[in-house]
Amino acid sequence: MDKDRLVLQECIEALFHYHWIHRDTQADLYFQILARKTDIADMLREYFGYRLLLRNEFIKLEKIPVSPKPFMGIDDFTTSLHYLFFCCFLAFLEDNGEDKQFTLHNACDAIRMYYPEEAVPFAWEERSHRKAFADVLQHCVKMRLVHVVDRDIDGFRNDESHDVLLQTTPYFRHFAPLYFFDLSKIQNRSQLEEYIAKEIENGATPRQRLLRRLFLEAVIYDDELSAEEIKLLEGGEELERLNEMISGPFEYWHLERYHRTTMLTHAENRYGDYYPIDEQISNAAVQYATLILNKVNSQKVAIDHNGRVLCSEYEAIIWFQEIKDLYSHGWTKSFTERPITVIWREVMEYMSDFHMADTLPDKQIVFYSSAGRVTGEYVSQSK
Repeated sequence: MDKDRLVLQECIEALFHYHWIHRDTQADLYFQILARKTDIADMLREYFGYRLLLRNEFIKLEKIPVSPKPFMGIDDFTTSLHYLFFCCFLAFLEDNGEDKQFTLHNACDAIRMYYPEEAVPFAWEERSHRKAFADVLQHCVKMRLVHVVDRDIDGFRNDESHDVLLQTTPYFRHFAPLYFFDLSKIQNRSQLEEYIAKEIENGATPRQRLLRRLFLEAVIYDDELSAEEIKLLEGGEELERLNEMISGPFEYWHLERYHRTTMLTHAENRYGDYYPIDEQISNAAVQYATLILNKVNSQKVAIDHNGRVLCSEYEAIIWFQEIKDLYSHGWTKSFTERPITVIWREVMEYMSDFHMADTLPDKQIVFYSSAGRVTGEYVSQSK
């Protein structure tokens, strides 16, 4: 691959990886994208139906997923209150405008006004609620939606009277994706999801929707796709065309399909998170998947017509205990010293992020077919 195409590939990979490309801190990347803006914008529109946003301060790719996944959430947020405060705060910033100063207490008063009546009540007297809003403010600073002019945000966690002077930036107006329906008509979450799904369906072809999922998700399964999208994967010529569209401009990338599962595999680590990597939690996930695959191959465990293993939480933990008994000699001390259920949940969350496993209602666990795609084990310790 020639140098120009490698640079083009890096620009597109970076746009998918970063929320923003900053001019001041990522100048080389910013100007590489700017110099190729026409080619990049054309490719993003053709492949995904996506829009490239160019501003003097930053460049952003509007990445609207076909189907939201847990890993697409904000890592700094752990409760629904975080997201409620964040949405209310964004509304407050929108009313304030760009480069406007305000105090933390101004924002607290505004959140009371924007906060939905049907949501769980909150009170700034509660430390946990102040802490949640402080987390939101810290995330907004990190994302450059606002910046601190005077005093620190952390003081608000322990003191309700603590105030901070902040200022808006040009970033906040472009944080959320741009939709073209009237938000004032939305009455509840299900209606919002319906409007978004309809806009995606009308604004993107089946091929574009499929490419969006392949580039944004670790793996896709046929039962998550529309009939038109499955048709693109089942037809030999269509599948080959998709593979050529990807492997042509993206060196080391390859489209793989087996059974009812499709994913992009990379022969070289680039931007983003990869599985597997040489870290304890990833190694444990590989060993866990290997054990389950061996049970399937030896017919000790049955799979359904989609190649999935369903079991109870109790069974899943018993299986995890098996790999701990077999391989903990190679695990880190901090990993082995914690209770088995704690490290099992961490591994399950990690596998869930890669859409390899999920926790279902009634303490049921599902392991998807992709879990067996990459397997391996430690060499046994010599006696």
